Amino acid sequence: MDELFSCRNCIHNSGQSLTIGRGVGFCLQHDSVIPEPERTTCKYLHRKDLPQFVVEEGIREHAAEFAVFPRLASLNTKTPIERIPYSEQYQWEQNSFDPIVHSIAQYYKVEPRWVLISAFAGGVDGRHSLTHGSLIRHYMDRCGTWTSSYRLVLGLLKEIDVEPQFAAEALVQSQNGAPSDASLLDAVWDVVYVRLSAIQEYGWHAGLEPLMWASDTVNGGLSKMNWSRLQEEFHQHRDAWVHLVIEHAKQHDAFFPAADRNSPIEHEDEG
Repeated sequence: MDELFSCRNCIHNSGQSLTIGRGVGFCLQHDSVIPEPERTTCKYLHRKDLPQFVVEEGIREHAAEFAVFPRLASLNTKTPIERIPYSEQYQWEQNSFDPIVHSIAQYYKVEPRWVLISAFAGGVDGRHSLTHGSLIRHYMDRCGTWTSSYRLVLGLLKEIDVEPQFAAEALVQSQNGAPSDASLLDAVWDVVYVRLSAIQEYGWHAGLEPLMWASDTVNGGLSKMNWSRLQEEFHQHRDAWVHLVIEHAKQHDAFFPAADRNSPIEHEDEG
């Protein structure tokens, strides 16, 4: 249970989950390397596995427990952890360079930020998919609006039913050889929950109840933890969800407004 409230299960550490991403993480909230993500947390935790509005009470309790820590803290000992700036040179010298961690560490250096987020879209690599969904959620969390994120969400919806694939080195529990079927399936579900929660959080920001409770719409495969069935349900509902997002944006004059025809994102995120 403790790991659910660790940095591994936080959207701000976008490249890792409970089962995906070995080694150090990187926190976008604190702009810091996370040496032991499964043993680290903070009061700004934003869970990956469920939408924020569903677990708000538990998140508030966690925030209160770690309120005295301005940055990262030990999940077990409740002691502060100093910020560690990212150093590409150090990572290479320690033979620990991770391309995804490196990309995430450049997030605040890239203008506009949607460029980096979009770079993770498409393909079937599971860790890239996890990072893509988490970055979109971080983006929405920081900008607090749907008008600057609907195009990112549309891109996510187009691949909502794509099955993520994982190399052994991407998984936490496969250090000693090929990953087990169980660890591969757990990794698939980590990506599924990140994607679905992103859609639901977009629904919350946009006031679109069908997206807020999209989990109920696909509850057959979801409740039974049956990925094949859920994949079919995602495919069945995907186009309707895309249509809903587009029509809602049009109704609010936010769908590629005239002043924005040459700019992929109308409003830059995070202030």
